[in-house]
Amino acid sequence: MRNITPAAARLTARLAKPIPAFGAYLPAGFPAPGLDIEILQMLSAAGADVLEVGLPHPHAPLDGPVITAANQRSLEHGTQIQDVFTTVRRAAETTQASVLVMTYWEPVRAHGLRRFARELADAGAAGALIPDLPAAAAAVWAVAARAAGLHNLQFTPRQANDTELSQVTAAASGWLYAPAATGRTGYQGHLDIAALTAFTHRLKRLSDVPIVTGVGISTPELAEQVAPHAAGVVVGSPIVRCLLQHPDSTGVSAAADTAALFADSIHTPVLT
Repeated sequence: MRNITPAAARLTARLAKPIPAFGAYLPAGFPAPGLDIEILQMLSAAGADVLEVGLPHPHAPLDGPVITAANQRSLEHGTQIQDVFTTVRRAAETTQASVLVMTYWEPVRAHGLRRFARELADAGAAGALIPDLPAAAAAVWAVAARAAGLHNLQFTPRQANDTELSQVTAAASGWLYAPAATGRTGYQGHLDIAALTAFTHRLKRLSDVPIVTGVGISTPELAEQVAPHAAGVVVGSPIVRCLLQHPDSTGVSAAADTAALFADSIHTPVLT
């Protein structure tokens, strides 16, 4: 195995466990600077094994209205990329969770790939997920991530053909992100569990990298249904929605309670 940071190794170890991991997503700087760290600590205490810190970006094609609104609020507070690194560092230092960053490509490109990877690793992150990573930049980013000891977490769109998926999975480490819904984040409609299952089987034929899922897992009941098909389940909009609806201590408590419900549903094995 290639040299990876201790943080990346911890993520690998957690995803290897028989009980799926619960990942909780929160944009850095939301709902306010400093408060994001407190909420991430609460999410970890509520059962989150993985904390996915979002790098706010005004042009986020995967994000639905809930995450978009949270990103906008964070940007209005003046959140910069260095603030994201600070949030990652504090979360990594003060929780038992694995911490990673979800970002779009443009901020990474603008910051510099090697610099971004190095500073992210120094902050204690396990890796980065870049869902809109251009195919032309994938190899260069993979080299930068590998040099920093980070996991090159990969987003795997369900509509991709086997050739495209083979290219993505060959570069991946840490996890493959298989969205449960094909739309944007915050989707609250029906989930085609059979289609998700078939897609995870496709990925397993191509790679032994652990599979996690997210997008459209709007209730703990749905999380319970998808958990047996993945090494981890990531939830964002249901948690963020609590903080948007109640930007005070009520929202923080609601977010923690929501996270605890998802954690229970994902961590509890389904009896068959």
